[in-house]
Amino acid sequence: MTPTLAEPPYLSPDIAAALVAIAVEIGGIAVAPSKRDFIQMRVSRRLREIGCGDFESYLASLKGPGGDEEARRLVEALTTHTTSFFRERVHYDWLTAEGLPALVAQGAGRERPLTVWSAACSLGSELWSAGMTLDAFAAKQPGELRWALVGTDISRKILRRAANAVFTEDEISGLDEPMRRAWLLRSAAPQKGRTLYRIAPELRGRARLAWANLVDLDPRMSLTADVAFLRNVLIYFRPDDQRRAVANVLGRLRTGGYLLTGHSESLSEPPAGLRQVRTSVYQKV
Repeated sequence: MTPTLAEPPYLSPDIAAALVAIAVEIGGIAVAPSKRDFIQMRVSRRLREIGCGDFESYLASLKGPGGDEEARRLVEALTTHTTSFFRERVHYDWLTAEGLPALVAQGAGRERPLTVWSAACSLGSELWSAGMTLDAFAAKQPGELRWALVGTDISRKILRRAANAVFTEDEISGLDEPMRRAWLLRSAAPQKGRTLYRIAPELRGRARLAWANLVDLDPRMSLTADVAFLRNVLIYFRPDDQRRAVANVLGRLRTGGYLLTGHSESLSEPPAGLRQVRTSVYQKV
């Protein structure tokens, strides 16, 4: 007899709203409480991991001893990590043609390392795409160009995957064959029927990955960036938290540096000290 899958525990509207309120307070992640199917699917996985039988008990654990740590796990569970290499390709093309040359003219890469920050790096596709762009650009410059990568995310689990820098065939679909040869190492034998690829050590060695909550950025975090990618993350924040996240990222961006947002997230009212260069590209002045 074929076993039946256990039904997920019931999630009431009140508890869905309470879980969303905790996620907003801890990480600024604003999921509509009405999306109960999504919340139930994501958080049910966490219930199974910790052996919790229902959402009522889970909510109680969030409010009890050690609840802060579990609340951060809740934020991770509700965060979407859809990403791909060279997503919104126009940004990378603009960096190569205009952004990076302008930064080098300001002394970046010569007087100091040129630093690119992927502020919500997820699995790392954006971070490594930026690294490939920088590496290709540096190879065409006279003399040595110094550069570095920084990736941050609110999910420690996802950061570990980003640091490992291993991808499946599907996950590298945005890379053509010359790019794969230049910046990827292919596994000698398929694992679980899949061919895996790892970012080359020449890129991995230039990257630093760290946990960060963009809405409540740790003031002790040591970072000054020339380019900050803040793409496809603001949509998860409430308007007030969007402004806080932008302000926190700008505080780590060097004057003359560039902020890149998602094309669906252009700032309707850029904050003072930020001028729009083109759609979804801004410069700190």
